[in-house]
Amino acid sequence: MNNYIIKKNFILNFITIFSFLIFVFFISHIFFGERSIWRIFSLDSQIAIATNEYNKLLNDKKNVTSEINLLRDENLDSDYITEISSDLLGLIHSDQIVIYIK
Repeated sequence: MNNYIIKKNFILNFITIFSFLIFVFFISHIFFGERSIWRIFSLDSQIAIATNEYNKLLNDKKNVTSEINLLRDENLDSDYITEISSDLLGLIHSDQIVIYIK
């Protein structure tokens, strides 16, 4: 009889400990696993950063495309060409005066 009670208590304790270990295993995977809550938050922040970079690249692309369209033969503007030549090449007209301010 006494042996039966000890065996029953041992089995109940073993089931309790085993259940606790399973619970700890799943809780640890919820918070620290590959698909955990922390991982989701870090991926969301990475997605936000990548979206911002993508939007900046789209704006740069629009700016470059508009500059290219201004340089096409049918849209050619002499003021724009003069501005580009003075900025990039340092060219000026003979009647212009350049003043450098430090």
